[in-house]
Amino acid sequence: MRKFICLTCILLSGLVIFGQKSSLKGSVADTTDRKNLQYTVISLLRTSDSVLAKFTRADKSGNFAMEGVDEGKYIIMVTHPYVGDYFDQVELKAGIPTDLGRVIMIPKSKLLAEVILKSGSPIRIKGDTTVYTADSFKVRAGANVEELLRRLPGIQVDKNGTITAMGERVTKVLVDGEEFFGSDPGIATKNLRADVVKEVEVFDKKSDQAEFTGIDDGVKDKTINLKLKEDKKKGYFGKIEVGGGLKDKFSNSMMLNAFKGKRKLAGYGIMSNTGQTNLDWQDAQNYGGGMDGMNMEMNDDGGMMIFFDGGGDDNFRGGRNGVPTNWNGGLHYSNKYNNNKNNLNAGYKFSKVNAPGITTTFARNFWPDSSWNTNTINNRFTSTIKHGFNLTLESNLDTMNSLKWTTKVNNNTSRTSNNFYSESLTEEGDSINNSRRTSNNASDNNSVASTLLWKHKFKKLSRTLSVNTDLNWSQSKNDGLLYSLNSFYKGGVINRRDTMDQQNINNRENKSIVTKLSYTEPLIKDTYLELSYSFGYYNNDNERITNAGDGNGKYEERIDSLSNAFIFNRLVHTPGVNFRVNKKKYNYSFGLSTGFSHFIQKNVTEDLEYKYNFTNYFPRATLQYKFKPSQNLRLNYNGNTTAPSLEQLQPIRVNTDPFNIYIGNPDLKQSFRHSFNVGYSSYNVLKEKNIWTNLSYTFTQNAFSQFSSVDTNGVRTYQTVNVDGVYSVNFYGDYGFKIPDTKWRLGFGPNLNHNRNIDFVRDPKTNLAVKNSTVTTGYGVRLNVNQYVENKYNFYFNPNFSWNTSKASVSTNANAEYWMVQGWFGGEATLPKNFQVGTDANFQVREKDPRFPANNSFMTWNANVVKRFFKNELDLKFAVYDILNQNRGYQRNFNSFSFTETYYNTLKRFWQVSLTWNISKNGKPAQF
Repeated sequence: MRKFICLTCILLSGLVIFGQKSSLKGSVADTTDRKNLQYTVISLLRTSDSVLAKFTRADKSGNFAMEGVDEGKYIIMVTHPYVGDYFDQVELKAGIPTDLGRVIMIPKSKLLAEVILKSGSPIRIKGDTTVYTADSFKVRAGANVEELLRRLPGIQVDKNGTITAMGERVTKVLVDGEEFFGSDPGIATKNLRADVVKEVEVFDKKSDQAEFTGIDDGVKDKTINLKLKEDKKKGYFGKIEVGGGLKDKFSNSMMLNAFKGKRKLAGYGIMSNTGQTNLDWQDAQNYGGGMDGMNMEMNDDGGMMIFFDGGGDDNFRGGRNGVPTNWNGGLHYSNKYNNNKNNLNAGYKFSKVNAPGITTTFARNFWPDSSWNTNTINNRFTSTIKHGFNLTLESNLDTMNSLKWTTKVNNNTSRTSNNFYSESLTEEGDSINNSRRTSNNASDNNSVASTLLWKHKFKKLSRTLSVNTDLNWSQSKNDGLLYSLNSFYKGGVINRRDTMDQQNINNRENKSIVTKLSYTEPLIKDTYLELSYSFGYYNNDNERITNAGDGNGKYEERIDSLSNAFIFNRLVHTPGVNFRVNKKKYNYSFGLSTGFSHFIQKNVTEDLEYKYNFTNYFPRATLQYKFKPSQNLRLNYNGNTTAPSLEQLQPIRVNTDPFNIYIGNPDLKQSFRHSFNVGYSSYNVLKEKNIWTNLSYTFTQNAFSQFSSVDTNGVRTYQTVNVDGVYSVNFYGDYGFKIPDTKWRLGFGPNLNHNRNIDFVRDPKTNLAVKNSTVTTGYGVRLNVNQYVENKYNFYFNPNFSWNTSKASVSTNANAEYWMVQGWFGGEATLPKNFQVGTDANFQVREKDPRFPANNSFMTWNANVVKRFFKNELDLKFAVYDILNQNRGYQRNFNSFSFTETYYNTLKRFWQVSLTWNISKNGKPAQF
């Protein structure tokens, strides 16, 4: 009887327990259209061992339910063939039904209460790296990487191809973490197709040694890394374009890539006179690349230069110094051997550019007791030939040691001729001076830059030793002829004439070797110490020879007052100590280096030697705090010095511009710059919202500025001097979001540039130096509106509004205030029969300044029609550039004593027909 009662109790207990099982219900919808998802699979897995406990399917309305589920903790997994997987953790309690409500199908996981973003998310933030999934940002078939970058939130690309990311200019573009054709970013962004890119990474690249040690050494380059899709690394792809139009216009380009696993072989070539080039961005600016829209630059004299250039479809259809005809090409090879232990990366580039240009300048000059106008026109022609070679060899010698050698060799020869006329007039229109001069110059420049890095890891984790050596050599030889006829007036009547007929020879050679040794040691958990020591030797040699002409084409008489040989040597020892702490949610580092500098200046011509020493302290600190995996805050401080250049030091008069004569200053000290930076980034995957902000503040001790004086003939003499009180504040913000249930994406953000500079001018009445403070401020706000409907159309509109001021303490006549609106818009539409139409325009509206005659508001409008054949492999394109014929190059420059507007000839309206063959073979023949 007792056994029967016990058995009955056990059975009743089991029934009670079974009766207390839990239930689960909910519904499923997608994140885009909020529509219910039918037949979605819902699975419950035990948290302890991930074994499937129960599963069901959603009905036609997207509803699901599970009954009789045991009490406990589970992982719920919701899967659908057309939507990303959903993971969450749920706890079911006996007898208590659980209602999950509406499950929105987005890629996420809440294992152990932490959100982990799925790799297919449009944007991910990993530490200080922002990662964009390329396929989440649709572009047209055949689009290049540059078009893809324009679609990415927080990244701006102007018509010149210059990239700005999170408010900072991008200086490097890598492919799979490696340089592609050396340091020219435009080759990758303009020639690689967007559909071969898997991810776009944006980050601040540190030096190789800093990446190894984890200690920031102050070296930072805003960098974009293009990670290619695995299937695109098998086979070959590229494009060949042939185009031309009337008035002898031609534009031909080719790029082919052959990839096989780790091996990359690529080549490109361009022949064009329509502005399409692949020069470095710096070269593009010099030869007329056109800074599409507004760009600000601060000068040593306290001024601000603002560039406005019209835009076209490629680099030089906006122009600053004319429109070049160019021929350039290159080869790239990289491979990894021996199970990725050895890496080779090599490249060669060639370019030839012929660039004619006409520059016209109107200037208003202000001095404490007077003002006058200066008008100039310069007809210029430049021909440049460049050769560049780069090589990187990297080897993992064993599990503890690695070696990396990088070298770059460049040769640049150029020939330049100028025909120049200038005149200065009083406010009443009377002549002060004028000059007619011609010059011809030939230059030959060579450089070698080489870096060797050895890295060693000890058996103890995080204990490392590394040695980095940089070797640099450059040589420049210039030989030029100058002829100038100068006239000076008094009371509007000619008072004196003089003639300059001289040969200017300038030979420069720079050499340096810098070696840094770094040792890291783990102290306690997550805490590390770095001890470092660097040694640097710098040698700069400059010889200027000026010979007078005899009127018969011979230049044999040396002008001693304009000739000089000068040597500038520096020896720097820098020991340092740094601490670094790495935690899960934050990391920080701080440290101090001390630089002991020994300077030697040798005036070889006069047999004088000047020695002096400096001791500088270089504090640095960084902090990064991660609120969430997609939200972080960064703070940084750095201090660094800049030594004066040899040209600034050499005590000689440079009279190549007879009305602006420069004199070197051997008493210059090195400057010290303090830089503070705060950055915040956040991305919300659920709402597709991004926030990027960056605030920087810098102030400079012993900053390089100018001391100027002007005589009664209107001749300005100036030299570089050290000043204090120079600072700048810059702020950038970007907020973007996608409007729910639409294809529209909006973005906007403010920017601020505030700068204070100090310079000195000589008061002609008292002959005393007067300190001048110039404060320049630019306020702006950007708007970004775009919509992309796949296989139908896309549209974008990006206006920028700004207000600029400049105020000088010495002469209020030099003050300036004006507003400006500039930006661009465009779109494309896909039509039946494989036709596509597209248009884009760059517009600039500026407040007119009554001090200058020209109207500087214009719009550059382009349009095209494309017909595609053979499954989008072949494109036939008809395009018209600058339909309104308003394209122009323009620059506004204001400083403490002048306000200048400069105009450049540019490529005007033209049309072109082009044929483009998109080549692709990835493991199988291309389909036709």
